[in-house]
Amino acid sequence: MELSRREGDGATLRTHLQRLASNTGRVDERLLYEVPHLAEQLWQTFTSLAVHRRSGMGLHPLTFTDIEAWCRLTGVRLNPWELDTLLALDAATLRIAADNHRRASETKASKAP
Repeated sequence: MELSRREGDGATLRTHLQRLASNTGRVDERLLYEVPHLAEQLWQTFTSLAVHRRSGMGLHPLTFTDIEAWCRLTGVRLNPWELDTLLALDAATLRIAADNHRRASETKASKAP
């Protein structure tokens, strides 16, 4: 999620690191990170839920209703710790999105005449 953070020029940290790797051949270790095998299923669950989140005037948090409906429709039963982890991932996503929005607003305001 850190790699999705927008920098001052509007590009993501991931884009900057990929450009650096392309230009210098030095690959930042954050680009090499992979989801641990034991967490893959939970990460896939989160990304599946996140793709279908409600939006409009920004991202909306995943709700218990959203998660319950997803579980019912897919036949997946979550353990309490999995639910807690999904909610923590969602909170981190929303923090990054809000930070990206704030940075974009500040950049736009600083360029205004």
